Amino acid sequence: MSVENLSFEFVQAHEVERALEIELASFPPDEAASLDSLTYRQQHAPSLFLGVFTSSPRTLIAFTCATLTPSSTLSHASMSTHVPSAPFVAIHSVCVDALYRRKGVALALLTEYLVRLRQQPNLKGARLITHHNLIPLYTQAGFKLVGESQVVHGAEKWFEMKVDFGEETKVEEKAVAVVEVPREDGVRSPGKAWDSFGGIEELVGEDGKVNKADLYCPRQECRCLLLSAGAGTWVRGHSSDFVLPALPHPLATPSPSPSSSGYWSIPSPLSFENIGFSRNTLPPSAPSPDASADPAATIKYLICADCDHGPLGWHDTEGRDLGLEVEAENEGKEGELRKGREFLLDVERVRYRVKA
Repeated sequence: MSVENLSFEFVQAHEVERALEIELASFPPDEAASLDSLTYRQQHAPSLFLGVFTSSPRTLIAFTCATLTPSSTLSHASMSTHVPSAPFVAIHSVCVDALYRRKGVALALLTEYLVRLRQQPNLKGARLITHHNLIPLYTQAGFKLVGESQVVHGAEKWFEMKVDFGEETKVEEKAVAVVEVPREDGVRSPGKAWDSFGGIEELVGEDGKVNKADLYCPRQECRCLLLSAGAGTWVRGHSSDFVLPALPHPLATPSPSPSSSGYWSIPSPLSFENIGFSRNTLPPSAPSPDASADPAATIKYLICADCDHGPLGWHDTEGRDLGLEVEAENEGKEGELRKGREFLLDVERVRYRVKA
């Protein structure tokens, strides 16, 4: 499936039930919108209900919908009613059919949506709430993290993100990257695989530690830039390391124990260009010094923000809420951050582009 073969069109009244099917498959029951809610949004704000369609046969495979609000911050009240001519867009849903996920559709939809919104002179910006594992996706689309949302909807915590249309963004550049035609050999990534190099010496600077190459998703079909040159430090490993699950097997499935070539150590999630995280999980086959100890689910695996490929590395949250830490770091509250935290990317699970 190529993004070039998809079209962006407004969702019509008779297509709302299909949108509901995608909505129900995308959210847990306590978070999903009802048919009445989607119908209300399509009737009152049809120009904000944008779909992604296949051409043959014409089928809705993804959509986003919104209403207008005079409030620059989202709340239950500001998301409950459409206020015509209000200056802020309250985005309610960004949903992709399960068969088309991890293919760049969500990012392409968000990019197209923001381009259209920016063309409306009366709009000042867009707002949405999301769970912390999707913050990297919306960041890549141009949104900025505001902080923890006051909205309570379902069991999981929400975070508010925003984009203001007076600010400079690179949305148009991202749109070009999404629909770029692959090379004849099918390779879209500008990076080369680990085994194309003669060892770590070719990928670090003169100090023997800092990465001199940009790091990309390991899938040759994916162009996602994970980390820029100079942002990571090579480490051989730690006594607390464990064997990462194999690619592309399920996260809970441990792989054999090959000799590790080390990790790229990154001190902050904000140092990444793009990165995604799994939900908290137990480390696979992690030995415990106390056989009676019950290990806590504190591990987050690092995955590609575009295609969800992974695990590419890992991070130990030590029981802390990573979303709250990101919020504190954005607000400059250094005292609330853990000392010595690391986000580790396996050097063999990324592609590299060495800058000239």
